[in-house]
Amino acid sequence: MTKILVVDDEKELAQYLADQLAESGYEAETALDGVEAVLKAIDGNLDAIIMDIRMPKLDGINAIKIIRKITPDLPVLAFTGQAGQSDIVESVRQGAYTCLLKPIKFSELLKTLELMGASR
Repeated sequence: MTKILVVDDEKELAQYLADQLAESGYEAETALDGVEAVLKAIDGNLDAIIMDIRMPKLDGINAIKIIRKITPDLPVLAFTGQAGQSDIVESVRQGAYTCLLKPIKFSELLKTLELMGASR
């Protein structure tokens, strides 16, 4: 089963997305900041990460940069509610597959995961 890590400092949104992914046939877990995401990426067992850009402790862009050094082939999908063009461009430059805007359309998320190679 494909294991997805959902990273967002909004605990309710992270859990909602994880629950929706689980209902769609994925194994999903959550992390509440970039530090926790990096630690879970180090542990290994992930097939993809969905990560918010704006978070405390370690933002998504810097977390992606670190994760790329640890696991260069792990697909990462960024998302943001702050539609700043520079953040979107930088997340992709650091290795995100793409960047979706909040509120995330779940059908778009599923389609993007499949395009990234994180199929169920």
